[in-house]
Amino acid sequence: MHYEAIATEIMRRSLVDTRSATPGITLHASVSQDIGRRRSAGLAPRFAREGGGLFTLAEWTVGPDEDVRDAVARTREQARRQLLRELRQLSGEIFESFLEVLFTQMGYDVTVTAGSDDEGVDLVAERSGGVGVERVAVQAKRSKANRRIGPRVVRYLRDAAVSRECTSAALVTTSDFDAKAVEVAQEPQRLPVRLIGGTELIDLSLEASVGIRTENLTLVHADLDSVFEIQDEPLGS
Repeated sequence: MHYEAIATEIMRRSLVDTRSATPGITLHASVSQDIGRRRSAGLAPRFAREGGGLFTLAEWTVGPDEDVRDAVARTREQARRQLLRELRQLSGEIFESFLEVLFTQMGYDVTVTAGSDDEGVDLVAERSGGVGVERVAVQAKRSKANRRIGPRVVRYLRDAAVSRECTSAALVTTSDFDAKAVEVAQEPQRLPVRLIGGTELIDLSLEASVGIRTENLTLVHADLDSVFEIQDEPLGS
């Protein structure tokens, strides 16, 4: 149908309440924008231009764009699982080095506290902003998947963070925490301890592009209609 005819039918059925003096042109612009937005998002258009001001419903089927988006999602999930597996296989020292790079990429100035007298604090990450300096005591716990970190480790890190005059602490592990550890970390009136388990660690790594490699893909679409779009004029012009 021609866009003027579509607009007339819409108005006749009172499907849209509009104050536009030229509803046909408004419809043409809205449908064209919808087509462009969906193409930019890698989605199949809901409508198609046939030239001469004619529009039709597109075939709402899964197209190549959806296939590409599904493939990207699969590679992302595969990368997440592989990175977590590899982190669990690192030595404690190398895992600390990974966190040093990660926190640096996140905007912190990182100091590694090497030696047996680190009191459970493996890194100190500092960042200026807001009303002062954020100083985080970080402990790295590279663990197997079935391991759960308990409350004792959280308390020990908090005490060490206080002695180092830190404003907060972060306990980072490749596994997870038990319920009691979460409870202790959230104790009121105490130095806050952020618990970063394996899932969140991978989220942070992907966000900071640490430990992963990405490749950009360019999607190409045939769009001959855009060449002649200027020829779509209202009926009777």
